[in-house]
Parts: sequence; C-alpha cells; structure tokens
Amino acid sequence: MNIFIRAAFIFGLCFSIANAQNIPSQKINLKYKAYWGGFVVAEIESETTLDHSSYKIKANYSVKGIASIIGKMENSTMARGIMHRTGEYRPEYYESRGNFGKFNYVNQVTFNPDNLMVTDHVQDLELREKTEYIPVSKLDRHGIDPMTLYLNMIVNRNFERDYKNEFRRRQFGGIFVSRQSFICDEKDDLDKTGRSVFKGETVVCKIDGELLAGGIRSTDPKKKRRRGREDDDQDSRLWFGKMDGFGGMLPVYTEFPIGWGKVRIYLSEFNIEDVTTPVITATNQNVD
Repeated sequence: MNIFIRAAFIFGLCFSIANAQNIPSQKINLKYKAYWGGFVVAEIESETTLDHSSYKIKANYSVKGIASIIGKMENSTMARGIMHRTGEYRPEYYESRGNFGKFNYVNQVTFNPDNLMVTDHVQDLELREKTEYIPVSKLDRHGIDPMTLYLNMIVNRNFERDYKNEFRRRQFGGIFVSRQSFICDEKDDLDKTGRSVFKGETVVCKIDGELLAGGIRSTDPKKKRRRGREDDDQDSRLWFGKMDGFGGMLPVYTEFPIGWGKVRIYLSEFNIEDVTTPVITATNQNVD
C-alpha cells in the first residue's frame, strides 16, 4: 500500500455532510514529508478541486534521499467524478501508475457512479521475479476508489460522529478489492514541530483493510506470504485535524514501523483557494 494512501492523500455511507449546495468551490493543495530519523525519505503532494457538483484529485508520491538506496518507489494517482444524488462524491474515472522497486503498474478504471461498477479497466503490470498477479473477476470489479473514499471522509462535517463507531466500505483499487474499515474514537493534541504546519487537537483513526479479491502473491515455495503494500491490508493510524479555510478534517500526521524504527509523515504545506475568500497559506520553513 503506497504511503500517500496511508497518509492522506492518501482519502461511505450516504454521508450527512452539509448538502451538496453547501460545499464551496475550492482548490486544496497539500504537501507531506515523510521522515525516517532525521532524514526526509519521501514527499507526497496532492491537489483537490471540488464544488457542489464535481471533483478532481491529483496526487504524487516519490521516495527521496537515503531511501532511494533501497529502491526507486513512486506513484501518480488521479480520480475525478461527481457529487451523486445520495450526497457523496462518486468516481467516474480513476488512474494509478508507478512502481515499487521492480514492480511496475498502470491502472485506468472507468466507473458507473450510480452503482460503482467498473465499466472499463485498462491494466499493465510488470511483476517482480517469483511473483504472480491474482486477477479480479469482472463480477468483483466494483466499489469506490481509494482517493474518493478519503475525499468523502475529509469533507464530512460530521466526521467525529459518523466515524466514532466502526465504518466499512468496499474499495476497488485496480490491482485489488478490499473492505476498508475506520474507527475514529481517540483524540490527541499534537505539539508544535518544525516539520509540520499543524498544531492542536486531532481525531485519531485506526484504518484497516480486508483483502477480498486480487493482489500479488509470491510463487517461491520457500517464502512465507507476508501482508504487503499491494494488498492494502495493514493496520494504520491517521491523525485528522482542522485547518483554517477548510470545513472538514484533513490528514495531518501518521506514523508506522518499518523494521528499523518508524516513518513519521507530517503535513508540511497547506494552501486553499476559495472563490469567495482570500488565499490562505501555511508553509513549513524547516530546511532539511
């Protein structure tokens, strides 16, 4: 599972977000930096444009610095769709392309927003040695895409109420199908740090996933299968907080172990443009 999905950008039910007509036309730009020890090991950038009828999300993730020694990893993802009559954003098109080392992938998915069935799927995979892809059957190709799932979370003005108890949603990510679950029943105060533009109260969500179909598996009989990034089935905790100018909750911090300590990801830049208000900007001045 790539870091953007874990961290942010990383984004149900027919949410009771203030109705479609109450969502302002905005462009939200977010940048995250991932740290391992004192080193920046990855950067994540996203741009979300939304209004009361449609949305488009673009995000990029790439490994930086010392982490590049381990292997080249990068991802570019895009989703666009409509505000559905149910009161949630739903995808019409989703695209993800990139690589994890020697595993290269391209997925281009077209959805029917009314029933979230996949109507067209173009896929190109270049697998690592001694691995194989488990194809997703046509009957299993349905669900919301990962980016739109998180978008509906962050624009939900009743975030704390709606996610206090476990919430589950089927997700189609091109390579796999999973059932994502969220429980946001903790609160935490984040202290000021030079790595982040956020300080204050957060809601902490435990995010997990159950693999339903698809994925990548090893063909090496000597290698035991491990829960991997491609399956999107690892426990994660994500801290959500409020930033001036945005009515919902944004991912502001996350952390996870990698075997040699923890990777910590911070919201390092925030910029929001609203047609009715001035531009609001926050930039992390820390130089690494």
